[in-house]
Amino acid sequence: ALTYHYESQCIPTPAAWLAHQLPVWFQKLSVVATYVIEVAVPVLFFAPLRRLRLFAFYCQVLLQVLIILTGNYNFFNALTIVLAFSLLDEEHVGRWLGRPRKRHGPGWPPSLGSVLGTLLELCTYSLLLCWTVRYFSLELDWDRKLLDSKVAFTYHEFTTWLRTVTLPLVGVAFLSLSWEILVAMYRCACVRGCFWKLWATLQWAIMATATVGLFAVSLVPFTYIEHESNGKLWPGIHQMFGAVQRFQVVNSYGLFRRMTGVGGRPEVILEGSYDGHSWTEIEFMYKPGNVSAAPAVVAPHQPRLDWQLWFAALGHHQGSPWFSALVLRLLQGQPDVIRLVQADESRYPFHARPPTFLRAQLYKYWFTAPSEGSPGPAPWWRRQHVQEFFPAVSLGDPTLESLLSQHG
Repeated sequence: ALTYHYESQCIPTPAAWLAHQLPVWFQKLSVVATYVIEVAVPVLFFAPLRRLRLFAFYCQVLLQVLIILTGNYNFFNALTIVLAFSLLDEEHVGRWLGRPRKRHGPGWPPSLGSVLGTLLELCTYSLLLCWTVRYFSLELDWDRKLLDSKVAFTYHEFTTWLRTVTLPLVGVAFLSLSWEILVAMYRCACVRGCFWKLWATLQWAIMATATVGLFAVSLVPFTYIEHESNGKLWPGIHQMFGAVQRFQVVNSYGLFRRMTGVGGRPEVILEGSYDGHSWTEIEFMYKPGNVSAAPAVVAPHQPRLDWQLWFAALGHHQGSPWFSALVLRLLQGQPDVIRLVQADESRYPFHARPPTFLRAQLYKYWFTAPSEGSPGPAPWWRRQHVQEFFPAVSLGDPTLESLLSQHG
């Protein structure tokens, strides 16, 4: 998948071009790492050992930073990093800030708890490694000096495993939350003074109620990953979720579940003309167009028009009714719409007066290889014309009027 992903995602970054050049064995290994970090490591969020939680934190942050560097996904990855910070404790953050490390008693001989904790940690890492080697057939190829991998489980085996672990994971999370609530209640009891004890207890009651409620309603979107588990939830939880769903308090999320661009990245290129014979391409600020223009870095902003044009290119223009309206506004020279295309007026080829005709062509784009250098500016992309995406129209054209009327 990663041999296509970097060039076919919505809005790539310059680092995506570099990542696309990596060897296939490394791309495959990157997919393995993603599976491990996204599926196995999150269980360690609830681990009783802080070092396992820290390991889970750094794995998540590494993955999210790599995604930020190679793709513009607005705030999704930054939000995940912020949530991951809940895995850190005051002591670890203090070490980042240069505070002296706290002493935890004599270092030798180690206590029984310390020995058991270390053994549990080593067992966890060993289990994770063995699981990865087994289910991804990791093999060292000494002749080619690479680490080979492949998916060694079927879709049926994956769904069966998912059905097996979904509800137990809910149980693990519930036990973890219950422990935190009990520890917080104990701390309230340790507060000195009746007034402050009551004040702390009131705060605890409000926060515990809100947290348990949030946890309960979050189980509905969480179990969307496995239909049978979702149906086994207590009906009252579904009713609670239905009552607050319109507020979007909790959500499931899945960005893109299918690989696009396998035969090349489809891209819509708008062209304008004054005479209907000589056509000039209209370049957007963020999406690929000019093959010599470097990919943009725009996150955490999400340029909606460039983003939607990526979806439009995946099908017929009839599947994107807004495209006809975009053509109309550009023919009318509406400033607000032109600024969505180019904020710098001088870079918009029809800033003096609107074009008389507009059309759109469909191209397939691919990242260039380092060896594909050519005279002039080095191209980031190579492209091939596929077909007309939207016919040439002008203001008052029956074709355009029909489309606008059809889409209301």
